Amino acid sequence: MISGRRALLIGLKVAFSVALIAVLLWRIPFERVAHSLAQANPQWLLAAAALMLASNLLGSYQWWRLLRVADIHIPLWKACAYYHIGLFFNNFLPANIGGDIARVADSSRHAGSTGAAVSAVMIDRLIGTVALAGLALLTTLPAVDHFHLVVAYLCLVAFFALSVLLLWGVFHPRLLPAIERALSKVGLARLGPHLDELALRLEAYRGARALLARMLVVAAVTQLMRIGVHALVARALGLQISLQYFLLFVPLLAVIVSLPISLNGLGLREGVGVLLFGLIGVDRPRAFSLQFLTYLVAVAVSLLGGLAYLIRIPQRRAAARSLEREAG
Repeated sequence: MISGRRALLIGLKVAFSVALIAVLLWRIPFERVAHSLAQANPQWLLAAAALMLASNLLGSYQWWRLLRVADIHIPLWKACAYYHIGLFFNNFLPANIGGDIARVADSSRHAGSTGAAVSAVMIDRLIGTVALAGLALLTTLPAVDHFHLVVAYLCLVAFFALSVLLLWGVFHPRLLPAIERALSKVGLARLGPHLDELALRLEAYRGARALLARMLVVAAVTQLMRIGVHALVARALGLQISLQYFLLFVPLLAVIVSLPISLNGLGLREGVGVLLFGLIGVDRPRAFSLQFLTYLVAVAVSLLGGLAYLIRIPQRRAAARSLEREAG
């Protein structure tokens, strides 16, 4: 069941996204957007989808390596399936953590406890966030003075510092008592034992710093591939934009969209995209189409996760019936 407060937050995100889309389509003639989307070259879109799939497979590999540190040993193909199921739920549930919950639920079936699965997903998320924020800091720096993005860059610095602080905090168990005291004050003291288990699971990652450094590189490459997806979608729309501008704008755009203030980034992604690519002369209809079509490519690729989820339903039902017969 969804709590009243959570339902309110989801409702506010939906309202914010709908309002942003409405404002954008009010300022941008819908027929021009529709025309731009209709003229998209399918071959370039297929190339963008292939690159998106490759980036997802690389992300699956990163998570698989982190699962092994948590003593969860599953085949790489199964980690890929679970990862894509998580992507599917991220795109089709009104909360960005839906996919993480799915990944925890799936991987915990191969572990002795949920804590191991939670630790792997947590570290995977933090590494991805640090890599994205760090890449954005480097690639956006040349645009700060030229496009007057000083305020945006300072916010980016703060985001990077916060993500690094969170990753640092994971490896310092002395913070655990402070977290437990905070939980007790808000009536959640019962979560204390789960934190103890999670802290124990995170110990393994403290001894795998070299692996984490390599996974940061993998995460950065994953983000670069997703920048390439934007460039290929732009080619599909007939936009001749230098790759350097994608390196300048897309990481910054990705950081902004990751903020939990809209429904999976809808509206916010398109609005910021119109603003940033408008700085280099891209008209509003095609700038809107670029971001919206890139999102649709990501959604289309994530449907593989939905297919994997549907395929395994009969298998799990058969396994449940088998257990019932054995119990009977």
